[in-house]
Amino acid sequence: MNTNLRTLTLAAVLAAFAVTGCATTSMRASSQMEEGQFRQAAETYAVAQRENPDDWPSGVRRGYALYRAGDYQAAQDVLKPLWTNRRAAEYARFWAGIAAIAARDEAAARTAWSEWTASRFEIVRAIRPRVEQLMSGELPLGPQAASGYVAEAATANGREAHADARYGWRPLSPGYSRSYERDAFSDTMMPVTPKPYLP
Repeated sequence: MNTNLRTLTLAAVLAAFAVTGCATTSMRASSQMEEGQFRQAAETYAVAQRENPDDWPSGVRRGYALYRAGDYQAAQDVLKPLWTNRRAAEYARFWAGIAAIAARDEAAARTAWSEWTASRFEIVRAIRPRVEQLMSGELPLGPQAASGYVAEAATANGREAHADARYGWRPLSPGYSRSYERDAFSDTMMPVTPKPYLP
């Protein structure tokens, strides 16, 4: 009995260390992002992913870091596998589209944004017209254009986060009742104004 208890305790301690290690790696990467060390942050997020393959936020952040480093193709390559992850898809598709727009790769941007969805009204209101422009070939491309779309998303996300903090709910769209559904990453995976910083 004591042996079983010791084994369970040891397993719990090891699991706690593993989780703490992943969190510490991710925090180190976030610090590197804040210091503008985008390439190093991408590498550190890759380590966090290897430590915990289920850590999809680090995967999205890694793609964002590569985008900020100007490596648009690598950003898309990192983000594309996350499109099938239900929780990551919204953010992975958004940033893959942004990276493709920065690279002036209209076809890749269209692929990323063709199935882009969000449950937040302000984000949809800001981004959906850009998706429509992209699909019709009318969306300006290039790094400056991509930065402008990120700023629009940041402002929209800031409004959404403000309403959520003030009222405790998120409007989905006109005619819908209040939503009490919250994704733990909803306000941080899209940039919150004034910081256009992914997660």
